[in-house]
Amino acid sequence: MINIYEWKTANAEDKDRIMRRAQADMDAIKDSVSEWLDRVKTEGDLGILAYIQKFDDSSFDLSTLRVSAADIEEAYDSIDPSVLKMIRRQIEISKNFHDVQAAKVEKQWEIESVPGVITGCRVVSIDAVGLYVPAGKAPLPTVAQILTVAAKAAEVARVVVCFPPTSKNYEIIVAANEAGADEIYRVGGIAAIGALTYGTETIAPVNKICGPGNPYVQSAKLQVFGKVGIDMLSGPSEALILADETADPRYLAADILARCEHGSDSAGVVATANAELAQKVKEEVERQAPLLSRQQYIVEALKNYSAILVFDSDDEVIDFANEYMAEHLEIQMKDARSLLPRIRNAGAVFLGDYAPVAVGDYASGTNHSLPTGVAAGFASAINVGTFQKKMEYQYLTKEGLENLKPIVETISDVEGLDAHKRSVQIRFES
Repeated sequence: MINIYEWKTANAEDKDRIMRRAQADMDAIKDSVSEWLDRVKTEGDLGILAYIQKFDDSSFDLSTLRVSAADIEEAYDSIDPSVLKMIRRQIEISKNFHDVQAAKVEKQWEIESVPGVITGCRVVSIDAVGLYVPAGKAPLPTVAQILTVAAKAAEVARVVVCFPPTSKNYEIIVAANEAGADEIYRVGGIAAIGALTYGTETIAPVNKICGPGNPYVQSAKLQVFGKVGIDMLSGPSEALILADETADPRYLAADILARCEHGSDSAGVVATANAELAQKVKEEVERQAPLLSRQQYIVEALKNYSAILVFDSDDEVIDFANEYMAEHLEIQMKDARSLLPRIRNAGAVFLGDYAPVAVGDYASGTNHSLPTGVAAGFASAINVGTFQKKMEYQYLTKEGLENLKPIVETISDVEGLDAHKRSVQIRFES
């Protein structure tokens, strides 16, 4: 069901599969994605309609594309009151985290590094953002609220939420509305990315698109980058769990399986220097897995990209974590918090035996839209800064310009740009 590998003796093919996990080959779907993007660009709402009727709902009607006030009221009437209560509690905790994060952003600063030359930086929110919420394998209201909360904490004026019309998805609608979304649309996949980029008769374009999704969504985001901004590549769920002899094999197995139930392309990996623990985890996975409901995903995910890896030392385990670059990194080792400074590459880190990834997914308030694949080596979790941009500025007096004049004259000669030099010199002619 799940294999144990001695990492130093594992064959190259197994190592490559485990390290790469579900990094989809975008080339295989590039042309198909491009065709649908072009269709939405040229046909607008009719392109959206064709896409939805082909992939999501053959009876879809454009009159339901935008979630209306009546739709929102229906969602509140239909949702379980206990679920609504927990969504509101989720948002309260998420807002606390992101509001503090926003308050710690220095909105403007400046220096006078040369007499008469004042330079500075100003942080401003992006005007409009589109947030993508998956709803294919499972509806994800938590994605709707956490993305919207972060965008609103950044003071984005227009926040647009899109989700595939695979069902009523009342929880997504309520979560987005509670978090402060300005517009909500029933459109998913490539069509959503195209609409948010190019605009249609119903959906005005945005400046940046954020959120997780399947390989088609990620490929579409890559293709429209430049016309709009994107956050990162955020694909199938993954977790790496570092464990030593103090870890409970029941917890480790449960956390592996929590990743695997997302889909057959998800990954749950345990890394340990304790061979006895590795065997116990394998036994626990085999005991717990049949008790869970999403067998169609779990069985495949366990054999595709999940594994239990055995190393020679705890130091090798830590080094592997930085090489693997996990979306979610759990550390179930002695004095877990003391190990945090040694972690360089991870989307989000979960420290100790009582911090499973599920709390980050649902309840702790940190953002769980995270970089996947190896993207944690260069990208961050979605945060308030994702929805902001920095503008640098300068103010010069005549004295300040005179102080910089020799630099401009010399370097413009080197680069052969005499008009640059002239634009400075003319200001000193009588």
